[in-house]
Amino acid sequence: MMTLDQQFDTMEKAARGALDTRQFTLDGVVVTAWLDGDTPVIIAVPRLDEKGQEQGVNRYYFKGGVLFGVREPESRFQFEQGKLTAWLDEEGQPQPFVSQVSLAQREQWLLKRAAQLRGLFTPSQGEQRLDRQDPSVKVTGTDRTQWLCHDKLVTLTGGEKVIFDAGKVQASEQDVKGRVSLLKGDDWQDLDMQCHVRGYRVVSLIWRAPKRS
Repeated sequence: MMTLDQQFDTMEKAARGALDTRQFTLDGVVVTAWLDGDTPVIIAVPRLDEKGQEQGVNRYYFKGGVLFGVREPESRFQFEQGKLTAWLDEEGQPQPFVSQVSLAQREQWLLKRAAQLRGLFTPSQGEQRLDRQDPSVKVTGTDRTQWLCHDKLVTLTGGEKVIFDAGKVQASEQDVKGRVSLLKGDDWQDLDMQCHVRGYRVVSLIWRAPKRS
């Protein structure tokens, strides 16, 4: 019988050889997913320390869209039907001194985090409208790419509106990149954005606040 790490490794190898990837910004880090259609199989989230330096990666593994396991630098977690059934150390041995309370708290947190991450890769309303060929969506070419990037950025940030300044943004039928302004609540925020579209999907949307000169 394969160990949990071996099962993770097998999923990694299969994903890298056969699945599409998408990348979106979340909480200042770039989250990468390997997907079967629109369903995540693996989601990788960099871990940052207080200085913003990467300290390893947390990886979430799904089977049929359901959380199967989590691999952190110092821990491994296995799930069955939504229940945390194993909490192991980096050597694959059971973590000592794990109470039922700790187990329940970690289970709840990991399931909540996995749902949040999985939601990042759910098609936006705009993507779904294109899927069903909504006749009210009449944009094509570069305009459609900008429309999709606008829709996705609003969806992922919880904002209300994005302004693309023609003098600060470069756009083509696959890409939009440059300085944009995002309205969230009562505040406008400038963002440096890179967005890549393939077909009816935004496959990469990365943004950050401009660096201060």
